[in-house]
Amino acid sequence: MQVLKQKKTRYTKHGKILTPISNSEFIEGLTNGYFVADKHRSYAVLLYYTAIRRAEALRCVPEQFTIHKTKIVFDVGKRLKHGIETPPLTIPRNLPFVNELEQAIRETAKGKRIWKFCAKTAYNIIDRAFGFYPHFFRLSRITNFFSEGWTIAQVHSWTELTLKALDSYIGLVTVDKMGMSLK
Repeated sequence: MQVLKQKKTRYTKHGKILTPISNSEFIEGLTNGYFVADKHRSYAVLLYYTAIRRAEALRCVPEQFTIHKTKIVFDVGKRLKHGIETPPLTIPRNLPFVNELEQAIRETAKGKRIWKFCAKTAYNIIDRAFGFYPHFFRLSRITNFFSEGWTIAQVHSWTELTLKALDSYIGLVTVDKMGMSLK
C-alpha cells in the first residue's frame, strides 16, 4: 500500500493512503480483522460496497433498504456536503459478507438507526480491522469504478461528487495505469 506522509492530514495517523484496497484485502480484513461486535462488520460492508460517507452510513434506518431476491436497494437520501439526492444504490446479495449487512438491517426496529455508535467509534472500527480511515473505502470504490471503465457521469450519479472532486480520483487511476503499463 502506497502511503503519502503529510504534516497536516485530516485522514489518518498513518498518512493519506492513495492505493485502493482490493477485494481480496477487503475480504481478508473482514475475515481476520478485529471487530468488537458483529454489527460492526456490517458497517464496513456498507461503506466498502457503496462508497458513502461515514456519517451517511451512521444515520441509516432500515426503511432506506429494500431487500430483493438478488439485491439490496439502498436509498441513501440527501447526501452530506451538497445535499444532492442520488438514485438508490444496488448491492448484489451474492457479494462477500452482504449477508451480514442484510442481517443488521433485518434486526433493527423501524425508525431506529442500524449503527448506534458515534463517529469516533466508526473511525475506530475501520482502523482496528483494516488499519486505515473509513473514507478510504470511498476512495477505493470510486477509484475502482474508474479503473473498471465507468464514466464520469455514472460515477457522479453514484456518489454525488462534483466534477472537480471526481477529477482527483481519475488522476489516481491514470497514474496507476500508466505505471502498470511499464511492464
